[in-house]
Amino acid sequence: GGGGDGGDGDGGGDGGSGHVRASYTSRPAEAQSARDEDIVLSLAQLFIAEPSVCTAFSRLVPRVFVGHLKLGSDARARLNAQLLRTSLEPKLQHLVANTDEMVTAPFFWNAEVMPLCTREVVSKKYSALNSATLQRKDGSELHLYSQLLALLLRLSSHKGGNSHQIARRTREVLDQFERNPDQQSFLLSVFDDLDARSRASPLAFDEIELTVLSEVAQNGVETLASVSDLNGTASRLCVQAMTTLLQGYVKNEQPREWSRLFKEATSVGFMVKYMFRESLSLAKSKFVEAAKNKDNYKKLLNPSEAQELISTLVLSTLSAFGEVGIFDPSKLAEIDFLNQPELLVNLVNESRSRDSRQDKEDMLLMTDVTGAWMQHMVERRFPPLAPHFTQAFTVMMMARFFETYLLDRSDPQRQAAKKGKLKLKAFVAQMATGEGKSIVIAMLAIFIVKLHGKRVHVLENNAGLLARDHRTNAPFYAKMGLRSGTDLNDESLHICYCLKADINKRFLRQMICGKLDEELGQTVLIVDEVDDLIVNERPNAHYVQKDHSRTPMVIKAYAALKNGQPQPDDVSEDFWERAVRTAQYCDTKLVSGKDYRQIEDDEGNARIIRLDDEGKVPKVKLTAPWLQWLNYKECGIEPSDETRYAVVCTPYIFNKYMGIFGLTGSVGGKAELKYLARTYHALKFDVPRFLDTCTGDARKITMNRGVEVVDCEASLISRVVAIANHNYERVPVLVIASSLDQLSKLHRALSTRGTMPADEVQRLSEYDETGRSLKDQWETIIDDATKRLGGVDDNRCRVTVTDRFGGRGHDFQVVDRESNANGGMLVVATSVPDEREWIQWKGRTARQDRPGQFHVILDQSVPPLSESKNKKILAKLKAPSAVAGSTSTRSKASDALTDDAKIEMLLDLSDDGIGDRLKQFEGEQATGEKLNELTEKYYKMHPRAYEDEEWPCAKYLESDIKLRRFLGVHADASPAEIRNAAKSEFGIELE
Repeated sequence: GGGGDGGDGDGGGDGGSGHVRASYTSRPAEAQSARDEDIVLSLAQLFIAEPSVCTAFSRLVPRVFVGHLKLGSDARARLNAQLLRTSLEPKLQHLVANTDEMVTAPFFWNAEVMPLCTREVVSKKYSALNSATLQRKDGSELHLYSQLLALLLRLSSHKGGNSHQIARRTREVLDQFERNPDQQSFLLSVFDDLDARSRASPLAFDEIELTVLSEVAQNGVETLASVSDLNGTASRLCVQAMTTLLQGYVKNEQPREWSRLFKEATSVGFMVKYMFRESLSLAKSKFVEAAKNKDNYKKLLNPSEAQELISTLVLSTLSAFGEVGIFDPSKLAEIDFLNQPELLVNLVNESRSRDSRQDKEDMLLMTDVTGAWMQHMVERRFPPLAPHFTQAFTVMMMARFFETYLLDRSDPQRQAAKKGKLKLKAFVAQMATGEGKSIVIAMLAIFIVKLHGKRVHVLENNAGLLARDHRTNAPFYAKMGLRSGTDLNDESLHICYCLKADINKRFLRQMICGKLDEELGQTVLIVDEVDDLIVNERPNAHYVQKDHSRTPMVIKAYAALKNGQPQPDDVSEDFWERAVRTAQYCDTKLVSGKDYRQIEDDEGNARIIRLDDEGKVPKVKLTAPWLQWLNYKECGIEPSDETRYAVVCTPYIFNKYMGIFGLTGSVGGKAELKYLARTYHALKFDVPRFLDTCTGDARKITMNRGVEVVDCEASLISRVVAIANHNYERVPVLVIASSLDQLSKLHRALSTRGTMPADEVQRLSEYDETGRSLKDQWETIIDDATKRLGGVDDNRCRVTVTDRFGGRGHDFQVVDRESNANGGMLVVATSVPDEREWIQWKGRTARQDRPGQFHVILDQSVPPLSESKNKKILAKLKAPSAVAGSTSTRSKASDALTDDAKIEMLLDLSDDGIGDRLKQFEGEQATGEKLNELTEKYYKMHPRAYEDEEWPCAKYLESDIKLRRFLGVHADASPAEIRNAAKSEFGIELE
């Protein structure tokens, strides 16, 4: 107020107050404005003092800045001074003094946002960010905290949401950067481009979570750290090239692509790091060692002959590759190939003219393939990386195997090579997870097409891998002049990526049309993971189709049952009794989640599907008569009477191919190897690990943190929760449940009883608990699984719960340094599956040259530990483990086993189970092969169009009805019975 007694306006007082009154009288508008400014500033002061209580000022924003607090005005200067004097962090002064961008935003004047600008909060929580600066080339200083805060608030407000959500999103990113000085440095190096992109295209940032910025920085740091480990000039050039690459992503690529691109960059950084440490002589010696090691052949049929064949393939491949390889590595030091990648591509292409290479068809093609791959990498703005020696050797060995053992040629030497006990049809290469199977598959496909003119089907393990691998390799194929795709019906394709269900459907289509042998006999199958070769699921698919002659009565019978009505007059006794039996069977024998489950299909419609014997969603859809009733009763889908019209046996299909090649993380145990040898006449080779062909000691060992046995599932769940609680602040935790039901129980327990925030417990599964597909979320869940959250004092990692679905085929990249310093991702398994699956589970951690660890918790109340025949095994597992680090798996002082020995015991137990299951399926497979052969020969005699053909077909009505009856009656018959009946009823001779 004014001075003196006259300040209250009673006419008295000194001249000072009279002067003020005269001013108001002569300039009423100015006086009112001044009073308004005083009121506004007073409200602002109250808000600054008590932002959660005195909120009147926040409701005036932004109008008040237009009318009373314009930039450059005296009132604005007073507000700025007020903010600085009471709470504002001095380094943020320019954000309120020099621009309206932040202070005119309603979210700024909020009790959760304002503190992010105060001295108290900044000094306590963000001191490292507040100290991070960069001197620009023009001499100006980039202050990271103030600029990052402004960017995050701006983008977060643009995404929408209330002030609480804006503040939360902003704090999440600030917290992550605060505890990572390396990420701060990287962010400073790209910040101006990032800021410019965010202002020019704010909508593009609405498509991403702001935490992607931290992920990008983390992957950028890891990428540059990889290449900076090199020596001298190589390190400087690699860092320069990769820095340019990463900065280009921020400047030119869409933000939604950043996560994928920077993740790929870490893999490229890894490859560049070891590019200079890879040794041709060491790689050759490792392949020779693998060929000579008799332990690699113990589980094979005819091990001596197998070893001799592998040794011949290895030695001939190494001889063809030569002592220099695709290009002379000494030339790398003479060219700046990272900044001028075309120099290295030219060096590779020039090597084609060497005299020593002219009579080596496979080496000439390997040179072309390498040049095309390097050019493909350059176009993706990666360094021009050549395939590893391990990858090149494996491809050439497989190509030589194909030419020597699978091509039908009259060359006497080739025919002589085929003599012996081994009748070969397939070659399986066991490559460790993360070793680059995808590029080996791509190169081998090119070799088969280019050298021998055959088509190739690449069989992928799941839809996600199919989409990823084809997307990556399609441009590479195009460079080699080859057409690729994912549609088996596109006969113009040289290379087709597909799933097992796709092959079955294509096989069925061609069989119905009578054209099967024309296609598969000239096609090579390459399998990514041999699970699709080994019978994990039942081998036979009994295909059914709507039977037009019988469906009307089924519709009437099921409608009456659903509505509680008696047997309709026009439904025969036979149909009615069958419908009643089916409904009773569903009510009394089937269990949801074990025998079937309801899912939501791609169109959003609910439907019931049949599960396999392990309660999992099968790769090839299973049928059953009861599905019609359940889908009608539960989902309202009109029923039909589906009768059998064809049988497809998976091994029978695959053996129709000209040849089979498999790439796998693990073939499995003795039972699987015998099955592969007996069913597909397969030869197996253990490919040396890439890091073992590099100088130095780079490969990390996966640490076994313990094998425990508990008395029941409740105890198991409690123990898993305790382990997760103990570890989630140190490392990411991946829990692999033994079943879908257990996954749900563990997820609920960790969310409610874990000490981690409930929303940081993730579920990674094919479907959620309601049956809705989660495929749109898989990539995000996997990326989030390895991120570190929180600030300096409360940082932590997520816990992800999955089942077998998440235990294979997903790339969990742990680039967080603190996590890797603590041993890497922790895999907690509640079962030990067969060896093939176990290798995959372990392979989710310790990827590339990073560490990893696992912990096993088992429930003794369920098979196999609950079985009486395994009592001794159970006792050994429950006994205290031998001291870790002992020189053998079994302690010398006692019979106690080490934890690693316990794992081996459990794998042997699972291997016995696999053998039992394969034996169980042998009879089904033998039956299926004969029914498949009959179906194939029947349709060759009675071909018809696959689509829009009624069943039974009017043209072949009598014989189709006979086939329908035959496939039902002989579904479980012996091969001999089927052979005799086929001849007597159809005149068809079966082998």
